[in-house]
Amino acid sequence: MAGKVPMFKAKAEETSTPALTVSDLIDTAITSTNSHRSAYDLHRKFEHIRTGVDTVEGIGQLTASEVTKSDLLEWLDSMTEERDWSNASRNRYQAALSLIFRIAVDDKKLPYNPASGIEHLQEDNSRCRSLTLEEEEALFKQLTERFPTYTPIAVLAMHTGPRASELLRIRVGGYSGESGKLMIRQTKIRRSAAVRHVPITPMAVAAYTFLAAGKKIGDPLRTQPDRKTAVKVTKYWFDPCVDAAKINDFRFHDLRHTAASRWVMNGLPLAVVSNYLGHSNIQMTMRYSHLSPENDERAIAAMMSIYQKMGE
Repeated sequence: MAGKVPMFKAKAEETSTPALTVSDLIDTAITSTNSHRSAYDLHRKFEHIRTGVDTVEGIGQLTASEVTKSDLLEWLDSMTEERDWSNASRNRYQAALSLIFRIAVDDKKLPYNPASGIEHLQEDNSRCRSLTLEEEEALFKQLTERFPTYTPIAVLAMHTGPRASELLRIRVGGYSGESGKLMIRQTKIRRSAAVRHVPITPMAVAAYTFLAAGKKIGDPLRTQPDRKTAVKVTKYWFDPCVDAAKINDFRFHDLRHTAASRWVMNGLPLAVVSNYLGHSNIQMTMRYSHLSPENDERAIAAMMSIYQKMGE
């Protein structure tokens, strides 16, 4: 009997179920969120969590049941430093991490969610940094010299105002010459249409035409002329040009602020700008209200009208 014990143990080891990894949980999370409105952007975050980005390794190989809150905080801190994340970007990745583990808990694969105790950072939603004409000239000079095939992507961003994730999902055929509008697939508005349509300038049409050349309807617009290389992030080509142009405190997302600011400064109603930007409510658009050229004049006229009536 004594000689049979090792055989029994060996058999148990051979048939034991491998421990679940975070990568396994990510696979389940992807399947569970396929119908999510922001599935593309969400799944991209999942893959960054799985494999990592640049010099930061992913956590996909970790044993899911052994992951701690400290592990997740360390990964978020590393990614924040590597990618120069804003508080908002960090919060979005934190939410993606929490969703992965929450789905696992709901499926009885884990007893608890290690990300549930991580506090969200305070976000600054009042930012509205935009390019001056001088800064625009300097920036696009650098872009044209260093990354000429990427420059049209920045032009589209500044002239149509999409979020980066929306911009990189635009496909050939999204622009209609008849309507003069570009179709942008929504990523954040819930309980609303899946797309919005934004009028685009002649400069944006030229950028779209360059990116669409030689491609079929439905192909990703972000694919480069070799039709093999696809732009997935903007940091590695946009940020160096900002630095070379000596522009302070400017990020790719600020091209969206530039579009919004110019629309408002030239008299477009806030409700219209809100629709073009895909804001979930007009309160998000109110950050640009101080740029309206008519607001100050209307305020002064309203106040002075009282005295005019008194003098009648």
